[in-house]
Amino acid sequence: MFHRSNRRVVFLSMFVTLAVTLACQALLPLPDSTKDMPIEAPSALPQTGFKDAPAIPIDSGIEGVQTFPDKSVYHNHVDSLPEPEGTVPPPFGPNFPYWQNCGIYDQPVELGNALHSMEHGAVWLTYRPNLDVGQVKALQDLVRGHRHVLMSPYPSQTDDVVLTAWGVQLVIKSVPDDRIPKFIAYYELGPQNPEPGASCDGAIRVPLPYNVS
Repeated sequence: MFHRSNRRVVFLSMFVTLAVTLACQALLPLPDSTKDMPIEAPSALPQTGFKDAPAIPIDSGIEGVQTFPDKSVYHNHVDSLPEPEGTVPPPFGPNFPYWQNCGIYDQPVELGNALHSMEHGAVWLTYRPNLDVGQVKALQDLVRGHRHVLMSPYPSQTDDVVLTAWGVQLVIKSVPDDRIPKFIAYYELGPQNPEPGASCDGAIRVPLPYNVS
């Protein structure tokens, strides 16, 4: 019969042996269980979820309107944009993560923010910087109160007014022109809008006061 002290020695020896065995197993390399797993194919859609789309029909009845095809890459958010070419705003393109709050501005706004506003269904009314003050005021009176209209001078613009919505544009050589209110009425939150229900406020910049004179 084992003495009580001998039992303790045996149990302690068994415990040490088991602990050493488990520790050694833990140090062994694990099998590469992912080696033969199939590689998941990338999604067919871009991260934005938009697909390339043809130009919308020109069915507004407004003379001179142009529409342009949409591409998924135009909806990407970027931190910077190259200097735009030409004398009119582009009607689409990669844009900044934050939109320009809609309203009236008497200074140029960032293109990347304005593009995002148009992606939310806004009409961007731009005018040449040296347009007559009285004509600028008449335009302000025309657009004031529209929640999805952005108005600002455009530095390189030579035509009196350019109306731009997402993938849609109308160049106005001289003002006044009755096509301006018609364009706003049709394309503010119109059929070109890629993000129905999106807001045009609550983001960045502060437009002129509503009751500006």
